[in-house]
Amino acid sequence: MPSEDFPQPETLLLSDGTDSATLSLTRNGWNVELDVPGGKDENKKRLLEAAAQAIAIGEGGRLEYWIESVQSDCDQVPLAAGYTPYRDLWRLSRPLPAQESQLITRSFTTDDLPEIVAINNRAFSWHPERSDQTTEDFEKNMKESWFSPNGLRVWESDGIIKGFCWTKIHHDLSPLQGEIYVIAVDPEFQGEGSGTKLVLAGLDWIHSNDINQAILYVESDNYPANRIYNALGFSHDTTNRAYERFIR
Repeated sequence: MPSEDFPQPETLLLSDGTDSATLSLTRNGWNVELDVPGGKDENKKRLLEAAAQAIAIGEGGRLEYWIESVQSDCDQVPLAAGYTPYRDLWRLSRPLPAQESQLITRSFTTDDLPEIVAINNRAFSWHPERSDQTTEDFEKNMKESWFSPNGLRVWESDGIIKGFCWTKIHHDLSPLQGEIYVIAVDPEFQGEGSGTKLVLAGLDWIHSNDINQAILYVESDNYPANRIYNALGFSHDTTNRAYERFIR
């Protein structure tokens, strides 16, 4: 059991020499990633069970396992290993250009950071990952190779920052694709189509970089957001599904 002398590690590796499971400690528990070169379901099930056993040796906790681009039979292995599906993340896409935004936005500056973080946390108080973000969390993303202050579009009116649309250009994809990475409107200023206008501002920025395809990820049960995206011409491409298991 972890103690002050032997603290709990942040990463665990389980391997039989061929297949492996990597467990990474996050604020929501342990994230499980599998590497099974042969792709055999039985091997995946065995590793998911081994991950649970490894956590049980310590203090227990919560395990989370994601499958990207799920198919109709993808639930079988996690269910057999004692994991429960609990979250679907949709990937949506649409061609560009889109309708031009009527909202004027500007590029991000470092002076904006405290208010951007505050708006993010007010807008995403319910979200499993984006809630309770810190300045350090944002600064970590800003160190990524894809970050551009011009791609973080800030909506400011009368000296007040009211929202932002953070875009990401995927230079690793061919043809290039732009992503609406985070969009947040301060709850005090939501309404009158502000979310739609801010999305369009982000799409304008992406298209200005000679990119003709936009993507985004959204919770399947975020009905207000999905109504906006559907009205803006986005269509569903794939679903990533998360499974969880609690060890006590």
